[in-house]
Amino acid sequence: MTGRSAEKMDCTVRLHHNGTMEEHKVETGSNLHLILKNAGLPVDLQCGGNGTCGKCLVRITGPSGIPYKESRTYEEKKLLGEERLALGYRLACSTAVFDGIEVWLPDSDAKMKITSQGKRRNVILNPIVAKTVLFLDKPSINDQCSDLERLEKAYDLYESRRLNPRMQKNRMELPVAELQHLAATLRSCDFTVTLVNIAGSISAVEPGDTSGTNYGIAFDIGTTSVVGYLVNLNTGLEEGVRSAANPQRFFGADVISRISYTMNDPVKLAEMNRAIIDEINEMIDALAKEASISSSAIYAASFAGNTTMMHFLMKIPADGIALAPFIPVVTDLNFITARDLGIRINDNGKAVIFPSVSAYVGADTVAAVLSTGMYQAEEISLLVDIGTNGEIVLGNRDGMVACSAAAGPAFEGAGIHNGVSSVAGAIDQVRLLPELEYTTIGGTGAVGICGSGIVDAVAEMLRAGIINKSGKFIDPEDSCYENSILRNRIIKTDGLSAFVLAKQKECDAGMDIAVTQKDVREVQNAKAAIAAGIRILSHTSGTRLEAVKKVYLAGGFGSYMNIDNAIQIGLLPEELEGRIEAVGNASGTGAAEGLISWEALWKTKTIKSLIQYIELSYSKEFLNEYMECMKLGKK
Repeated sequence: MTGRSAEKMDCTVRLHHNGTMEEHKVETGSNLHLILKNAGLPVDLQCGGNGTCGKCLVRITGPSGIPYKESRTYEEKKLLGEERLALGYRLACSTAVFDGIEVWLPDSDAKMKITSQGKRRNVILNPIVAKTVLFLDKPSINDQCSDLERLEKAYDLYESRRLNPRMQKNRMELPVAELQHLAATLRSCDFTVTLVNIAGSISAVEPGDTSGTNYGIAFDIGTTSVVGYLVNLNTGLEEGVRSAANPQRFFGADVISRISYTMNDPVKLAEMNRAIIDEINEMIDALAKEASISSSAIYAASFAGNTTMMHFLMKIPADGIALAPFIPVVTDLNFITARDLGIRINDNGKAVIFPSVSAYVGADTVAAVLSTGMYQAEEISLLVDIGTNGEIVLGNRDGMVACSAAAGPAFEGAGIHNGVSSVAGAIDQVRLLPELEYTTIGGTGAVGICGSGIVDAVAEMLRAGIINKSGKFIDPEDSCYENSILRNRIIKTDGLSAFVLAKQKECDAGMDIAVTQKDVREVQNAKAAIAAGIRILSHTSGTRLEAVKKVYLAGGFGSYMNIDNAIQIGLLPEELEGRIEAVGNASGTGAAEGLISWEALWKTKTIKSLIQYIELSYSKEFLNEYMECMKLGKK
């Protein structure tokens, strides 16, 4: 142990996983894998701890956040390489711990509750990948035209019979690799071939009739999760869905921390990019296997996500997004050869990157506007996607205004005393009157409280008189309510008033699960940002909230949040009551819609142009609204 005393003594290790942190006192020099195992935290160890499989990969930092670089083993150097070691990556089975280190584990996908379903519209099937079967004339002494000319003549004849002459013919842009194999392809199938039209250009020639196999895959890349949808482009039907935690969470819980991690550092940007590309490829392989197809049968992959996620997907620096005046590199609809991004679908397949509006209103919002249809409606609608940044859009076919409200991570369980992500055991529903009741995800013992649970808890505490409209705990002795059971659950923790939802004996967390005064303030800050953002858009557009006919709640939090409780605390204005509909993963639904309908995909350009972005960070009016919206209760 270079530079360390061999004397055994206690040290403190902090373990980060699934949005939670645990602090452990252990013996200096203890094996990290054994510590994780004893703590009940999942680590894969396929090689039995020999340091050869790399499945127990963790990231370690010192007390000041500097990557941990000491005591590297030969196996780690060989398996991980100097680049990853320099960033603090280590194998748990090969690492001895010392005082003050922070250990970051990948989140457990299996335990996360991720919203994958959304409300789909009926659209006319006109996929961005189309296949045309051609029967070519065979060459002869009297017909010596080249193979490519022969192919083009057959295609011209097909087009002349099928299309209105005034319509533009699809381009034939065969890659060099296709030309190199064209002779063999034509002769292997007796001159019957299938042309593959991908995103408006003929990009591949396949032997025989392959028209029955035509797939696309749509991805919603969220800050916390990734969802992939396998779509049969011949039928427009979804044939598989998979979800996972976004592995980029390893580098920070929000987009700003991830941008900071990669800023001015191409190596770290490549690392961020590799993390999401690897996850995408794993999902592609899994979905293809489940559908009993080859990944080469997938010809297009569409992507929606916030602007930062789209930059990282394309390995484009996102530095400008984090600093005023908040300028992204690209916001347009883009078609990129998938293999250039490292995405393993058909060799000629295209990656379709949905357009963004601005640095903080991204492609996920555009996709959600598409899937709800609010861009073509005469009536006025409101779209709200509540997360760390709450994206809000108000308007109709004549124009829309949008903003991004920095709500912070409270609605995702972060920054809350016993907060966790939407994992098994998270308290997700709470009722205090007539008696205390709660549910957990998966029905297991409680391990913490997630976003929907914290909204319920604060709303119920307000109803029960445990807190007042300013968010302050009412002294139990001064409380006017008669419920002594609830009154007796008001305690002090870390010097703060707190209300115990679940006592230690009921929990798998090994401690009481409580909502503290600080937690209430975090919820007030988060809900004030969203509520103020909605009112700013109302003022800016001159639209009274009473005139809004439909409210679409998008995303995972919106799907599980109790709408009555959201109105009770003032997260959603009471003027909208009775018109609010949860639409699930509207971003993923929009990304899939763009695969099965060329018209829908091109409408994303129209949507982008219809939306006027309102920057809130320097708005005095927003600050005033925000302070007013800090109060709990209906406004």
